Amino acid sequence: MFLSFVLLLATATVGGAPSVALQDQTKPEQSKPTTNNPVSVSPTPGVTKSAAGQGQSEVKPTVDKAGSSAGQKAVQQKKPAWTVSVRENFGVPFLTVRAKKAPLTEVAAELERVLKVPVVLGTNMKKQQLTADFEDYNLEAAVKALAPRPVLDYEISGGGDTLHPSRKKVVSIYLLDADDKAPQEGPWVANKSGMQMLVGMIYDSEAEEKAAVEVKKQELQVNYSDGLFTLRIYKQFLTDVLEEVAGQAHVPFAILTQNGSQKEIDQMVTWNVSGVSFEELVNTWFPNGVRLYWRTDLVNDVSKPLRLTIEDREDVQAVQNVTP
Repeated sequence: MFLSFVLLLATATVGGAPSVALQDQTKPEQSKPTTNNPVSVSPTPGVTKSAAGQGQSEVKPTVDKAGSSAGQKAVQQKKPAWTVSVRENFGVPFLTVRAKKAPLTEVAAELERVLKVPVVLGTNMKKQQLTADFEDYNLEAAVKALAPRPVLDYEISGGGDTLHPSRKKVVSIYLLDADDKAPQEGPWVANKSGMQMLVGMIYDSEAEEKAAVEVKKQELQVNYSDGLFTLRIYKQFLTDVLEEVAGQAHVPFAILTQNGSQKEIDQMVTWNVSGVSFEELVNTWFPNGVRLYWRTDLVNDVSKPLRLTIEDREDVQAVQNVTP
């Protein structure tokens, strides 16, 4: 028998005391056009990006009958309706938001731009106005101050390799109210479509295949109960283990890397693990090429897995991102 893999084309389907208020803007007050100031960057130790929405009015000069100007009034600028700034410290974003009856759609669009993460508003939130004032909040605290029910999608990379510790980053932000529901799949799925790899064994005979299945039943045992995993694995392919783990958690599993020689494709593992959470399993046992997509409702403190994948390892991604 030998290991084979095939590429298939498939669509695969995150300061001071806060003062926050949301107002329905179904009947908005008449206001003057708003524009955004350019992004400003501050020096170390942190990087700050900021923008403000502001109105501006101008009085044109009067001209007498002889055609000479009688004088010109200075341009009058209104106080900005909202400002958003992001300061990064060792890669961790800290947000400052000041807004007074500002359209939440505008503030959310600016957050998406500076964070480079999709920000999705619930149906009921799209017509809200925001009044908020807080400074240097981490992302989780900031979104709690912006919506009644914020939800974050994370991507967690495997931390089982010595040179690549686990990394958890926000890949989608949902600002919802109590009646809104987060979509079943996040915007990040659009970047994970395309080629998928299928891996499996080819046996010389049906009898050999049946014998291998019986051995696997004894040497690949995965149990998932009350949010905790127990694994009894002896010399099994990592891909088979991941497929079983995903199946027990009722989430999809996909091999998205196109590198057939990548470590995770033909890696053999022997594990004896009891009573560990999904996050801990990824953080401690799974190698770097494994990704867990994870959703957390910050208000209700409820988390659930969305998807398990094998993708390009971080060292490969670093090489790909270097500009020649």
